[in-house]
Amino acid sequence: MWSKIKRAILKDPLSTKAISHERLTNPQGLAIFSADPISSTTYATEEILLVLAAVGTAASYISIPMALAIVCLILIVVISYRQVIKAYPQGGGVYNVAKKNLGEFPALLGAASLMVDYILTVAVSVTAAVAALTSAFEEFLPYRVVIGIAIIIFLAWGNLRGTRESGRMFSLPTYAFIVVFLGMIGYGFWRYAAGTFPVISYGESVQPQMINAIGIFLILRAFASGCTALTGIEATSNGVQAFKPPEGENAQKTMLRMGLILGSIFLGITFLASWAHVQPMEGETVVSQIARALFGKTAPYFIIQASTLSILFLAANTPFADFPRVASQLARDGYFPQQFLNLGSRLVFANGIIVLAVMSAFLLFVFGGRVHALIPLYAVGVFLGFSLSQFGMIRHWKRIGGHKRNIAINALGCFATTIVFLIVLSTKFIHGAWFLIPAIASIIFFMTKVKRHYARVEAIFSLDNTAIPRIASKKTIVVLVSNVGISSYAIQHAKSLRPVSLMAFHVAIDNEGAEKIRQEWEKSFPDIKLTVFISEYRDLISPVLGFLKSIEDLWRDDSVMVLIPEFIPKKFWHRFLHNQTGLRIRLAIEGAKDMNIEILELPVKESMLLWDDSPTIKLIEDMHK
Repeated sequence: MWSKIKRAILKDPLSTKAISHERLTNPQGLAIFSADPISSTTYATEEILLVLAAVGTAASYISIPMALAIVCLILIVVISYRQVIKAYPQGGGVYNVAKKNLGEFPALLGAASLMVDYILTVAVSVTAAVAALTSAFEEFLPYRVVIGIAIIIFLAWGNLRGTRESGRMFSLPTYAFIVVFLGMIGYGFWRYAAGTFPVISYGESVQPQMINAIGIFLILRAFASGCTALTGIEATSNGVQAFKPPEGENAQKTMLRMGLILGSIFLGITFLASWAHVQPMEGETVVSQIARALFGKTAPYFIIQASTLSILFLAANTPFADFPRVASQLARDGYFPQQFLNLGSRLVFANGIIVLAVMSAFLLFVFGGRVHALIPLYAVGVFLGFSLSQFGMIRHWKRIGGHKRNIAINALGCFATTIVFLIVLSTKFIHGAWFLIPAIASIIFFMTKVKRHYARVEAIFSLDNTAIPRIASKKTIVVLVSNVGISSYAIQHAKSLRPVSLMAFHVAIDNEGAEKIRQEWEKSFPDIKLTVFISEYRDLISPVLGFLKSIEDLWRDDSVMVLIPEFIPKKFWHRFLHNQTGLRIRLAIEGAKDMNIEILELPVKESMLLWDDSPTIKLIEDMHK
């Protein structure tokens, strides 16, 4: 049943040989990897104005030079990350760079910050997408959390269907957004040049204040908020292997195009917002206000809102392409569970996709689907990763004797991103960025524990023959009896193993039940000893452990095996009508440190216990009639 449902949702499985055909073309790669950074232009300007609004509308004029500074930073980061792609075409971004040039802890720090950022990217982008929807249709505002979680589920489904499939699904909306927004910006510049650019009136006069009254901390905080425009810009360097060959060259081209588009749209929206004297307001985004001022609530306005919704919707898709790849690399190095290394039926890292969807949906739910509540957590981890990768690249070029020009490019990138990281951290710390410190520390702690476990297991598996524990040739088997019927198959299976000693054990909760099982047992298996323990406190686990321990102590020269028969009904949902006692017993035995007993779980299917002309079959047929 599960297989049929899976095929219906995700389509038929793909052969491993088809993995080369699941790579992205450059247009598809631009759509997948640029959706996140380009989408940030829809709220980055608003975040700047939201901070500056505290000192009046006159302060909004400073948003233009601030946007110019951020665009310069975008170009620096793009050029720097093209160096990363060139040096590490296998992908992995900051993790691979830091691992090979800075050591284990910086690599884990970069990976943890990157993973936190990916989770936040999904939550923030989906929340902003829902905000664009509720700006146009206010009646949906009470349902924003439900709508956001539904979007995350849809994105996970699209990515579970395969890389190429998601590239096809998500390319058109990305290019539609680029065309629509560049068209709106071009129309706005034409209106401004013609002297007909509309200025928004809010009905209340706000006393303008002098720019020199703005404190340096406020300017830095507004700049830090605007730097959310750079989130996701590194995604291409993490997913280089998603491109068709030559992977590195195609990824570099894609990153440059993405940077130019990102800078143009962000700068254009900031100019339009400044000219229109836009003020951030609850219930309507800055982009919505600009579009309404230019076009009114006509068809172009709704097209712009639909494009905004679609790009923010797709921005959350970028982490779905990158998070699983980073997790798989961590799993390959032993820092993440090995399940993240497994390719799903559609040749994607399905476990990483599912975990990302669950974590981001949880975050969206906790913060109530509010963009401004999530933004303070954003961008800190991004710039930490930027700084680590650029510093690692400096060490890389020095180690291999690279050209001084390459060192200069990454040195400039390291200096700029480190300064911005310090600004973002200090200005957003009390507004929620502090939460990232324990979050990143927890992930690093988790990864080190996982690594330690795998290292220990590897050491155990690599023991030479002299250290392999001795398994006694004599075998004593204990069959756990729930009822005599299912035990008949278990006894026959145990006899086929030719044990030196074969016995059975049953836990009853009263004398009546104990006597009944004894009588049935003596009729069916008079040659096999059955020990019945009456548990006055209805505890099944402790008597079993106690009996097995006594057998192990009694037959020290034997290898003791416990056989746990488990009834498997024909229909899947019938399993929930039976107690999971076998599972509980197995976990208890495995958790007992002072016991070294082999466990054999024996699935006994319903068909194994019945034959066509048996009285039981006839009884079942009569019941159905």
